[in-house]
Amino acid sequence: MAAASAPPLPPPPPFAVNLVNGCGSSPELALLLRSLSAARVVALDAEWKPRRRGPGNDPSPAPPPQFPTVALLQIACRGDGYGAGEGVTDVFVVDLLSVPLADLWTPLRELFERPEVLKLGFRFKQDLVYLSATFAAALGCGTGFKRVEPFLDITNVYYYLKGHDMQKRLPRETKSLATICEELLGVSLSKELQCSDWSCRPLTEGQIQYAASDAYYLLDIFDLFLQKIIIEGPGSRRQALPSPIAGAAPPPPQLAPQCRPTTLPTRL
Repeated sequence: MAAASAPPLPPPPPFAVNLVNGCGSSPELALLLRSLSAARVVALDAEWKPRRRGPGNDPSPAPPPQFPTVALLQIACRGDGYGAGEGVTDVFVVDLLSVPLADLWTPLRELFERPEVLKLGFRFKQDLVYLSATFAAALGCGTGFKRVEPFLDITNVYYYLKGHDMQKRLPRETKSLATICEELLGVSLSKELQCSDWSCRPLTEGQIQYAASDAYYLLDIFDLFLQKIIIEGPGSRRQALPSPIAGAAPPPPQLAPQCRPTTLPTRL
């Protein structure tokens, strides 16, 4: 009997991924820092080793709570040409287990707090807490991240695009990012690697592409948001997105409170 053929490989994603690892003088890290300084919209995501529950009948006392170490930080930067689908997009997968965290802390803190850069995420509050704990454990107290602002959760963007009355409370159970991408973009994101061990090295090509996709497609969803505002919004809202001006990104439209950029705090 002939051996079964291997399943076909998925098509390559529509973006290039920059894997940032190694020493602080690597060209990939230099490119990341340049992209962060020029960014006007940044999408963020993180990965860590999933926790395994012990046996249910274990009589030993529970250890004190400890946050998992973030292994990867995914960043997609949109630079000049801020607008729906415009501008250059750089996608990075940052290996936090190999890059010196001291070289990243200041650039990330400045990015998180720069008022002219909009940050996007999907349920990013937990990621931020774990990220802060990871930096604080490596560099000492006071090296976490206090806030991310302005911040826009893609969950709110999704419900706005689906016609939800943003003056009303959002549904308690939100959809996964894979479901949102399928509905809005027609893109199928495989979640087979979601629970893989992100602390193992080397990373596989599949892991790198999976991690990068979670950040990259947040920008595509945000592009749909801008298109809807520009094309379908009332006249006053059409004017809420002026042409890009060097050194200042136009704020997203002033919609209902749930769809406005916010401050995302973290408490450890």
